[in-house]
Amino acid sequence: MIAAVRTRYAAAGTLEVTLETNPTDCQPAQLAAWQAAGINRLSIGVQSLAADELVVLGRDHRFGDGPAALARALATGGFATSCDFILGTPTGGRYDTSWIEAIAATSVDHLSVYELTIEERTAFGQRVRDGRLVPRDEDTLAELYETTHAALAAKGFEHYEISSYARAGKRAVHNSLYWRGQPFLGLGVGAASLALALDGSGERATNPRRAAAYIAAPGQPADVVTSSAAEMAIDRAWLGMRTRDGVAEQDLPGAVVAWLIEQGLAHRAGLRISPTLRGFLMADRIAARIAEAM
Repeated sequence: MIAAVRTRYAAAGTLEVTLETNPTDCQPAQLAAWQAAGINRLSIGVQSLAADELVVLGRDHRFGDGPAALARALATGGFATSCDFILGTPTGGRYDTSWIEAIAATSVDHLSVYELTIEERTAFGQRVRDGRLVPRDEDTLAELYETTHAALAAKGFEHYEISSYARAGKRAVHNSLYWRGQPFLGLGVGAASLALALDGSGERATNPRRAAAYIAAPGQPADVVTSSAAEMAIDRAWLGMRTRDGVAEQDLPGAVVAWLIEQGLAHRAGLRISPTLRGFLMADRIAARIAEAM
């Protein structure tokens, strides 16, 4: 599959080929096979370095597996490396930032730090309803976010998107495409695509989520949503405000720009409006304000 994509899009130059993997899968034979197949970036789901947090998260790997997987990937060479972490796991204990020291001491390129989201129709949601799991409150989560930001920034990581940190020149290419509202092609069960027309409108297509339906009608999306050029402009604006680069000031209504700056949610960076850390924390409110104004 990777060879076919490289052949079809050879003109695109060097392609970033990312594989998302669990720590226990990062074994020498697997790493060698992935590299031979053309994979050049790994995103390892470490999630936490704390044993009690891994238990709460229900992960099948244990304390030590995450760092060991990262060490093997780095020792293999040839991979850009990223690690995923979950912020705010409700263990009842005090938040510990020592994981940042441990990970930053390696040569890992990129970190994704996601706040734990508990959906109602999940095992986590049921545990919350039963009182067996008590989520951390919003003020605590905001404090954890700010603490993590400060610690990673001090280690030289650029906080370039709400949940993304990278060393210089190591931003994720595919994520950046989504945030800029650029077209992308999704292949496989449940995959989504975005196609753009010359008039600025867009079409989002999602493949069937069941393998049998996908195989029965290859190339036929299960859901297609068309957005006007104005709607696509709104999407690019609020998505851009989730990134350090922000958006061009001319692409935002003047009233929104004034509100963002007055509230300390953004600042001017040349001809662009870029979010502050407070702006990152209030990204949903910013998105709603942009949608209302545009």
